[in-house]
Amino acid sequence: MRFILKFLLKNNKLPLDYRRVCLSFFKKALSEAADGKYFDEYFLNNQRRPFTFAVQLPSPHFSKESILLDKNEIKIIFSTGDTKTGFIFCSSFIAQKNKKFNLPYENTMTLKNIFKVPDKEVTGNEMLVKAISPLCLREHRNEDNRDIYYSVKSENFEEKAKEIIGEQLKDSGFSETLIKDFSISPINARKTVIMHYNCYIESSLGDFTICADKSILNYILKNGIGSRKSAGFGFVDLLTEK
Repeated sequence: MRFILKFLLKNNKLPLDYRRVCLSFFKKALSEAADGKYFDEYFLNNQRRPFTFAVQLPSPHFSKESILLDKNEIKIIFSTGDTKTGFIFCSSFIAQKNKKFNLPYENTMTLKNIFKVPDKEVTGNEMLVKAISPLCLREHRNEDNRDIYYSVKSENFEEKAKEIIGEQLKDSGFSETLIKDFSISPINARKTVIMHYNCYIESSLGDFTICADKSILNYILKNGIGSRKSAGFGFVDLLTEK
């Protein structure tokens, strides 16, 4: 289930950590819908959330502290493979239409329109995708309690991607038999560094070839891929089947 949210901004200035702003909007929407009935289910703890999103900025100009846009508008593309989650978030967003949501820099964003768009599906076992939000691969090391991030500049990118994403697919219910054939290869990709909750995260943007059983490929298209998917990372769009 995929839909697009179109927002009007009061001015054209956003913080670098704009994904955090989007999450705050999501939390506000759920806290006000059905008397907050569904908020705890999605935001009470650090459980894996069955959705991903990407933010489209019109011709952004980045500085060390903020982003300037060519237009006073942004779009959020929201996607989930879980029908219940889709309906809960969509109805929650609809209830926020035409309400101003406060942002830094004396800015506000107001949801003006919501459009449902068709899900994309593949029928084969290989696809070419574009990461329209950064692909994040995080490995937590218990021995020193720190996170390590991998990008396409990492020498062991494909190995770590298979390992990290494989564990996530296992947690999502896929069998070892299906997961063992998973692979991802950068085709035209680059390293990028993203600010997220005051931390800088190494990640990747660009095109990737992904090979796996079609059930896994379609899961990825609807739910995203990699770490921090529900925080605005790992949203991929299908370019073609191969």
